[in-house]
Amino acid sequence: MNQNAHSDPLGASQRVKELAGDVRELVADLASGYRRSTRYSKMRGAVIGSWVLLTLLTLWAACPSSGPRNSLGAEAQISEEVMGTQVLVRNGSSHLWTDVTLVLDGTWRWQTATVRDGQRLVIAASKFTSEGTPAPADLKPKTLTVQCRQGKVTEPLSAR
Repeated sequence: MNQNAHSDPLGASQRVKELAGDVRELVADLASGYRRSTRYSKMRGAVIGSWVLLTLLTLWAACPSSGPRNSLGAEAQISEEVMGTQVLVRNGSSHLWTDVTLVLDGTWRWQTATVRDGQRLVIAASKFTSEGTPAPADLKPKTLTVQCRQGKVTEPLSAR
C-alpha cells in the first residue's frame, strides 16, 4: 500500500518543529556573529543592507499596479491645451462598453454607442452638453463618470 507523505500529521508536525528549531539556531548564530564583528564589518553590513532596502523600495515604486483600478477598467485624465480643455478616457478592460455616457462633474454629458477594449477617446470639454447647452470654455472638471450597460464608475480627473 502506498503511503502519501502528507498522511502522517504527527510526523509532519515533528518536521515543522525541527525546521523551526533549525531557523532559531541560524538566527542565534547570525546574532552572535554580528555581536562579535568589528565596527568596520557592522558599517559595511549597514551600507549593504541600506542599498538592498533602497533597491527593493525603488523596484516596488517603479512597477505598475496589476489589474484595473475600478470595475470597468476606466482611466481618465484631463489636459489643458491651447484649443481648450481635453478629456482623455481609456477603456483599460478587455470588454466592450456599450451605450456609453460620459458625465463631467455630474452635469455635462457626452454619449457614444461603443468604446472598444483598449480604445482611447480624447474629447474636447466643449463637446459635453447639459440640456442642449454646451459646457463653458473655461470648464475645469474634477470628476468623470462613465456610465454604460456594463456598469458605472466615477473617477477623479488628474492632469497629465
